[in-house]
Amino acid sequence: MRALPLVVIASVMSLAGAARADGKFHPVPGGRLELRVVSYDGEVHGDLTVEVRNPSSKVARFTARGLYFVPDGDPDQAPQRLGAVGPMEIAERRDDEVRVPAGGKVVVKLDVFCVDDHRSAPTSETAFSLARHRMPAQLTRTIDREARAAAKPAGGFGSEDALEPVQAEVWKARDAKWVKLDGEGAQETEKASGRHERRDVRDQHDGRILREQREEHPALELMEE
Repeated sequence: MRALPLVVIASVMSLAGAARADGKFHPVPGGRLELRVVSYDGEVHGDLTVEVRNPSSKVARFTARGLYFVPDGDPDQAPQRLGAVGPMEIAERRDDEVRVPAGGKVVVKLDVFCVDDHRSAPTSETAFSLARHRMPAQLTRTIDREARAAAKPAGGFGSEDALEPVQAEVWKARDAKWVKLDGEGAQETEKASGRHERRDVRDQHDGRILREQREEHPALELMEE
């Protein structure tokens, strides 16, 4: 097994973005690391830049698998939550894990995709904070497996052509068996009861998002064809 690279401590002063995150570090579930959102560039899916801090006296490994981010504000009206999918972008390369030095910080960019197909789409102005828990293990595995399979023939993660196929698989996995996540609200009442009928948002023939389906699907209002 090859050694994971030790990322040089990075400054985020130049990374201030449009998203009005709370600016606070939140505990990364399942470990001693802490994370704060720096900026979000996207809508239904996009790039989420985060800073990861290691307050301990030992090197720690960070993985984004299963992490998701909750929009600030009233959950009864908030837009979609974002889930991290695929390898992280670290200093112009991609990796599934990164080592965070003792007492140090690293900045990584996450590919994130909306996980609530019934909610409206967020924007780059939407403020997000790290959820208190990771997604359930089974849901995490399903999203990871199916997203990688969808991304590979479309050029892999980071390719524009892979965005729509990956997003479709995220929504499909999420809707297959609804589980409660942090940030639930009244918008999830029908989902939780099983009464919500999932709308297919992709043309089975050419994979393009249909205009008439976009009109019925709130999360696709800001997605370009």
